[in-house]
Amino acid sequence: MAKPKKLMDKRVAKDTKPLRKKGRKEEILDAAANLFSQKSYHDVTMDQIASYVGVAKGTLYLYFNSKEKLYLEILEDTYGEIESILEKEIAKDDPAPKKLRKVLRLIFQFYFQHMDVLRILSRDETHLIREHFEFTEHWRHRRVKLYQKILEKGIKEGSFRPANTKLTAQIIFGLVGSVTFFYKSDKNAGEIAEEVYVMISDGITVPSAANTEPARV
Repeated sequence: MAKPKKLMDKRVAKDTKPLRKKGRKEEILDAAANLFSQKSYHDVTMDQIASYVGVAKGTLYLYFNSKEKLYLEILEDTYGEIESILEKEIAKDDPAPKKLRKVLRLIFQFYFQHMDVLRILSRDETHLIREHFEFTEHWRHRRVKLYQKILEKGIKEGSFRPANTKLTAQIIFGLVGSVTFFYKSDKNAGEIAEEVYVMISDGITVPSAANTEPARV
């Protein structure tokens, strides 16, 4: 699968020159990811992508029969890659707290290394293409189930207190997404992941405050 990454600020070779090692399809995906990260979906055209890559527009259609298919493949490759990484981590026989900490670190590191796609996702244009909405919902469901699996393991082994794992997994998903897309910080991915992990594992109240009566208003 192609791996959308930040592009260097230069054009690629023309069709008449030897292909770079990466391959034409991957070059197109990278170029399109870069353009979609700078502009909204409707503001990017196949002509612009072809010009950026340095090929005729007809060459794009040899690989992608529409802008929608190209856009969705960028997302599919990205989601597929990160989910493969996370599934391998989930399969390891680590205690649930360690597993959750490592999963959070992998997620933040991955998206910080794929800033083009992160900017596309943060724009949330799922309403523009029906297939995009269905696609992202599918992956959202898988990610929530992944968190839920970790929580259930933790409860079973006694490292997490009993809780509504479906609700808690959804809360973690929302928290991680918000931090990934909108939190501005000079800290690296590992440091941010650790802060999020501590927030999730410890909560936000001190022990003495957790059992106090709610304030009257």
